[in-house]
Amino acid sequence: MKSEQSLDKMWYLSKIGFFEFLPMDDLKIFSSYIDHQEIRKSNLIQTPETTKNGLFFVKEGAVRIYGINKDGRMFTHSLLGPYSTYGTLRSFSLGTENVYIETISDVHLCSVSEADFHVLLKEYPSLIYKAMELLSDRLREREKMLEIIATGSVREQMMHLLFSMADTYGKKGQSFVDIPFPLSHQEIANMLGVTREAVSANMRYLKDRGYICSAGRKTIKVNQQAIPSLTN
Repeated sequence: MKSEQSLDKMWYLSKIGFFEFLPMDDLKIFSSYIDHQEIRKSNLIQTPETTKNGLFFVKEGAVRIYGINKDGRMFTHSLLGPYSTYGTLRSFSLGTENVYIETISDVHLCSVSEADFHVLLKEYPSLIYKAMELLSDRLREREKMLEIIATGSVREQMMHLLFSMADTYGKKGQSFVDIPFPLSHQEIANMLGVTREAVSANMRYLKDRGYICSAGRKTIKVNQQAIPSLTN
């Protein structure tokens, strides 16, 4: 059983972009530094006051990263699904300090402390380049989203958001791709800073034209063949 668990950990680590350059023998070393947690849905795992330095990897499920303004209004910065990385170290941040992080489904969360990361960094200095690559990608995504929010219609904003999520987290090789975590109209509204009514009206428009469809409670399927032509 322990052997199977070890293989599962190594398989998972090999799927995280952060560790993709490491051979399997080195992943065995890495797995001994990784802590694992099973966290139920709707649990607050970080607040602005309880931010911990370290790196965190979502193995299964999804988390919401959000802030609350002075009027008490929630604004969702991002939703992170399977194989996503977040965290903060003294040397760099992936934008998750001073925010709330909550599970939106049951989550298997892996983590490595800052101290252990620096131990590994001495052996594998290439990790810092991977960290900077992740940071660069995250900033690029945020800049693109801010540009669309500033200049695009609600429909264009939704299209960019849904297509990006399907492209990042969905299983490829089929016309309609699942976004593999619950995504309510209110959740989308919180991410875009618009009303739930505006989201609902545009969701109906997109469903009627075959760009998206529903697959169970709050699960959305995205037509990847249609969306690029709509957003270009």
